[in-house]
Amino acid sequence: MENTNEHGSDHLSEQTLYIKGMHCSSCEILIEKKLLKRDGIESVDASLKDGEVRIVKKGAKKFKPYELDEMFSSLGYTFSTTPVEKTAVSLFVTDKSGNRKISPVQAKKLFKSLFFVGGLIAAFFVVEDLQLGKFVSINSGSALSAFFSLGLVAGISSCAALIGGLLLSLIKHWHEQYIDAETTIQRANPHVLFHAGRFTSFFVLGGVLGTLGDAVTLNNTTLYVSLVIGVSLIMALLALQMLNISWAARFTPRLPKFITRVAAKDGANQSKLMPFVTGALTFFLPCGFTLIAQGVALASGSFFTGAMVMLYFAFGTFPMLMAISIGGLKFTSRPHLTARFSHIAGMLILFFALYNINGQFNVLGLPSLSDVSFAKTRVNLNTPSTSPSSGTVNGEQILSIIAKDFSYIPTSATILKAGVPTKLIVDDQGVLGCGSFIASRGLFEGFVPLQLGQNIIDLGSPRPGTYKLTCSMGMVPPVTITVK
Repeated sequence: MENTNEHGSDHLSEQTLYIKGMHCSSCEILIEKKLLKRDGIESVDASLKDGEVRIVKKGAKKFKPYELDEMFSSLGYTFSTTPVEKTAVSLFVTDKSGNRKISPVQAKKLFKSLFFVGGLIAAFFVVEDLQLGKFVSINSGSALSAFFSLGLVAGISSCAALIGGLLLSLIKHWHEQYIDAETTIQRANPHVLFHAGRFTSFFVLGGVLGTLGDAVTLNNTTLYVSLVIGVSLIMALLALQMLNISWAARFTPRLPKFITRVAAKDGANQSKLMPFVTGALTFFLPCGFTLIAQGVALASGSFFTGAMVMLYFAFGTFPMLMAISIGGLKFTSRPHLTARFSHIAGMLILFFALYNINGQFNVLGLPSLSDVSFAKTRVNLNTPSTSPSSGTVNGEQILSIIAKDFSYIPTSATILKAGVPTKLIVDDQGVLGCGSFIASRGLFEGFVPLQLGQNIIDLGSPRPGTYKLTCSMGMVPPVTITVK
């Protein structure tokens, strides 16, 4: 289609070319941004669904396919004037007879992705079972190097499911925002800002904790549960979008396309500082190891000590998070790798999101996947304990628990009488990670930090109900407490 007005220099022509090699929505953005940098081009509309691009430019001369082939040679796109055979992008396709069947190509890709993700998830649980936290002993007198070690353990443990999963879910957005960047350094900009924001907030807010001490509290169960579930739901939505689930894409807040084209044409990058802000806000995401470091910072009574404790902890978490950033930059450097990254990362993020939400259901005392096996914890009679094993002491019910490694082991009956004064006695024999903060919504409020040895928690006179005893993140297999 051609539009001509009285000014010959304003003569516009429209051209449609077909593209081979598009893999995902990022391809649309990349093609549009690169073409809009060419002089004389008024608008570009690339479509993954139709495998084509419509170009409106000044003048009657149209592009030859080989001209665009040269421009996009390093990215693997080729252009033609005739439609190209579409490659199946869905697992289920319709053949010429109208029958639905599984695409062999997509099935093979899905199997490879599932195999890779399954291996990573298995490795995650292997690391969890190693219980590396037992090699890191932290208290108010620990050297700063100990907090760095604590951060290293946090980076490859359950904390990775929250912070690492969040970072993974952001990478695709950053890739699209910087998709037309000419160098790796430019594409790395949001990653650098994210980590810089994390270091800055951990130093400054760690100092604030040290200054304010007992005047502030981070012990708000409702706030923490809301934060984790909220972040996890956003992660799950982004994961579904990365997996090309069509209905999930409708929930993505997007500016009108004519606005994004103007932004691309002008070379503008919106919200450049948002990665910095996001990194800074991770200070408030509850992880058992983070809570331990924050507790020491609170008790330090010094801005400098609190700041350095949290900064060294952040340095410890950096290697794993940096590995995620480097992996994201590597996989998003080529269109076909971007598509593979989206599928693999999407499945990982979805797993982490569900893992986090399941844990928070435990904290809230709600039914969860953990219910399938958690109630089978056995009393280990060979484990020494200074806690009473059962019965009543001075007219009070005693519920005794051993906290060891990454588990809570009941050493008394877990069925209590309602309305009777009750004490929970926890014998901490070296519990790890978030297990250092015990939680049981309905029996007591907030997270109670455990110290080595005997910890006595007053439960008052509990009301009838079924309660879960778990850690602040809900990752420790819960113990069920029944009050009748």
